[in-house]
Amino acid sequence: MQVKLNARLLSVAKLVLPGKAAADIGTDHSYLPVYLVINGICPAVIATDKARGPYDNACQLVDLLSLSRQIDMRFGEGLKVLQPGEAATITIAGMGGYVIRDILENSPGVVALAERLVLQPQKNAAMLRKYLQDCGWRIVAEDIAFDHGFYYEIIAAEPGSMELTEDQALFGPCLLSQPHPLLPQYLGLKLADMQTLVDQLEGKDGLEAGERRRILNGLIAQIEYILGHGR
Repeated sequence: MQVKLNARLLSVAKLVLPGKAAADIGTDHSYLPVYLVINGICPAVIATDKARGPYDNACQLVDLLSLSRQIDMRFGEGLKVLQPGEAATITIAGMGGYVIRDILENSPGVVALAERLVLQPQKNAAMLRKYLQDCGWRIVAEDIAFDHGFYYEIIAAEPGSMELTEDQALFGPCLLSQPHPLLPQYLGLKLADMQTLVDQLEGKDGLEAGERRRILNGLIAQIEYILGHGR
């Protein structure tokens, strides 16, 4: 059986350390673990989910493909069902940045022995990058995926130190230093969204509206600068 990943998960898969065990947190249907094993990227994958329905569906697919020796299905919350050192790469995809942060914070022993984190936040990517910086992780690779009309940021980090500028936290240090072909379109969409928000604030008075306009206009200026300088 051929398992094809969508563009978002394929970008996650490309950043997994090859030849080593991985753990996929919130695996849903376990498509990513199956892909990693079938394509020889990982010898073994631990796949976890805290929701009974997705977990049962994932177990059925793993059994159907006779991959239970290579894919270890575990039911439970976040990284709590892992032991330190079991997985070189930990992938967490399709969740909000704050949820991903909480999953990492709640299992410090497991995170401390991981060699790489591959994270795909649905939102709040800037916050997550700053969190990685503060916790002794260095972003080593990034990607942008366009899937079903939406753009997704994928972040790979390894133990180490980094100091992010505001632009790097917002838009990704690797995406800015090694321009991604989708970056202009992605930033252009962000620019249009922010301009719409500014337009909606026109005519509104008060400190809160004024502060919101100031922040949005600052972000618009940052994006315009990046787009104008081809970074």
